[in-house]
Amino acid sequence: MDNRQYRQIVDDYADMVYRIALNQTRRVPDAEDVMQAVFLKLYEKQPAWLRDGAERDSGRAMAVEAERGVARDERLRAWLIRVTVNECKSLWRSLWRQRVELRDIRDGAAPPFEEPAFADTSHEALYAALGALPEKCRIVVHLFYFEDMGTREIAEVLGIKEPTVRTRLVRARKLLKQSLKEAWEDEQLEPVQSHDGRGPCLC
Repeated sequence: MDNRQYRQIVDDYADMVYRIALNQTRRVPDAEDVMQAVFLKLYEKQPAWLRDGAERDSGRAMAVEAERGVARDERLRAWLIRVTVNECKSLWRSLWRQRVELRDIRDGAAPPFEEPAFADTSHEALYAALGALPEKCRIVVHLFYFEDMGTREIAEVLGIKEPTVRTRLVRARKLLKQSLKEAWEDEQLEPVQSHDGRGPCLC
């Protein structure tokens, strides 16, 4: 793989890797660090199957190469997702991260999650609800809904059984439904102020 091919891969998959990293770490700096680590690993330790070439002397050879190219793209996508998830786990297992977590628990403060600004408040509630999911459920939901992966593909990428993927999806949907319901009810309980700001609106 030459530099041109490497840059093309980064261009094609950087957004996907970043989305997954941010979904897992919930912090922009950490997501950026993970993304850099993933593509550095790709550059330094590129899989052997990514370097495999094929003859292009005939039309048949080109057709075979095209089929192999599609297979390599799918394999590359799965490899990048797997490495991204593992890098996120490594980040959280690091000694520095453990010390930060212990300090936050001691101080009674939650980790400072990065939340983007949304035009629709319902999207804010959804983002917060996704962030509150257990890590194992969160990655499954992300891959299923945001990366358009099937349960079998998710199972292969994460190295777990397909029934486990389905179980986590069901659990995540229940948790999201309850969380979003509570968020909606809390919003409805807030009194609507009158036009002059002096009390609840009675109109």
